[in-house]
Amino acid sequence: MSRKINPAEGILRSIPAPGDPAILPKDGEENVLITSALPYCNNVPHLGNIIGSTLSADVFSRYNRTRNRRTLYICGTDEYGTATETQALKEGISPRELCDKYNATHIETYKWFDIGFDYFGRTSTPLQTEICQEIYNNLDANHLLVKQEKEQTYCEGCD
Repeated sequence: MSRKINPAEGILRSIPAPGDPAILPKDGEENVLITSALPYCNNVPHLGNIIGSTLSADVFSRYNRTRNRRTLYICGTDEYGTATETQALKEGISPRELCDKYNATHIETYKWFDIGFDYFGRTSTPLQTEICQEIYNNLDANHLLVKQEKEQTYCEGCD
């Protein structure tokens, strides 16, 4: 797969423009790619998101930079899933409107905490969709996916 990470909305630092040299990898140097868990975009970020994921990754990113290692720290909001759909219904807006609202809140919150992502994206962008579909199609074309049916336990009395 070719390099497809390009500038997109929600950048907190900088990613090279198309045609500029890539941050990673660079031959002959230590290259460190850091990602933290993508927070759901159905509400404001909470301390669990920050302390348990983004802050520790940010500290590790800063540490690597002080050691003169080429470091790229990426994250973004996870805009798919039941939690997003449910919150959008509660607020009477579309999932996209909900994610637009809370993505901006996430960005502002992480700026306030001085979390230094090199790139902060969204799972709903056309580029993200294209990359995911390409990965899936490559796995399928190479017969690396298995379709299975599994029985799952659940509580009939719960909503």
